[in-house]
Amino acid sequence: MGLRDNVTITLLVLSMSDLINLILNCPTAVARIILEEKPSHEWPFDHMILIAGIYWYAYVFYDYSSMVSVFLAVVRCLCVAKPLAFKFLVTKARTLISLVTIFIFSIILRIPVFTVFQLASVKHPRTNSSFVQLVISSDYSKMYRVNDIMNRTIISWLAYTTVTVCVFIMVYKLKQASNFRRSAAGLEDTKGNKTVLVKNERSEELSVPDTDLAINKESKPTSPKRQIPSAEKLSTKDLQVVQSVTLICIIFILSQLPFQVTSVYRLIEPEFDNRGRLSHLFKIASYVTKTFGLLNASVNFFVYIRYNSRYRETLRALICAKKR
Repeated sequence: MGLRDNVTITLLVLSMSDLINLILNCPTAVARIILEEKPSHEWPFDHMILIAGIYWYAYVFYDYSSMVSVFLAVVRCLCVAKPLAFKFLVTKARTLISLVTIFIFSIILRIPVFTVFQLASVKHPRTNSSFVQLVISSDYSKMYRVNDIMNRTIISWLAYTTVTVCVFIMVYKLKQASNFRRSAAGLEDTKGNKTVLVKNERSEELSVPDTDLAINKESKPTSPKRQIPSAEKLSTKDLQVVQSVTLICIIFILSQLPFQVTSVYRLIEPEFDNRGRLSHLFKIASYVTKTFGLLNASVNFFVYIRYNSRYRETLRALICAKKR
């Protein structure tokens, strides 16, 4: 029960983070559509607040979802590799503390970018009324460079590699457990067939002397104990949880791949930027990576609903409680 409780808590937090990420991305998407369709639109405030300001707050929850996915992968990997130690190592309290710590860490990682932007009240050049403007500091290039190296390269690739390794381990352990169960089922069938054969022989009065039976019983070598795979020590429901988490991690790996590729290319090619020679290619790559990231946040929710019954029950209870 503890295993599934920890998974349910983590999935609830992850789904909330994905939802906030999607909500914060909506104003940015609307602002970009308005700029594309009607560039001369009169804004009551600086439109860059939506495009550049809220955008980075949405990225905090994007980072948080990514790190929670890493946490989920590592914990499930421990679950199949060391199930006995896992029950005592990862408790509900430690899970909550870890999730809060990860969120604080996600905010700290974006502080260099947050220091670049400030809100200021200025006079609108046309209406001469007060106008809220997003002011960008002069050292934004340095802060963006720090962000690219730290967040987009080191942290993201470390998280991506960790999840990939954990998925390989979980898939291997699950396959090992599946093969063990299949062989164990075959062994039981073989024993059952031998019992039927002995009964048939006795019915045909093809008896064997008792002394021979005793000798055969004593001389029969004892087969060595087969080592039970660690994943086999988990219950069927726990294995289903691990399978669902593996699917979530695979979705994360596939959706994160475009971001990882563009991050590396942006680091080695300075012109691959908004204001560089390859600005058009950069915009296309940014749209692709953004689309994959939003798809990841959207698809995850349906995976939770489909494969985790306790998540469904908890979510239903929360919705019913709000209606009351």
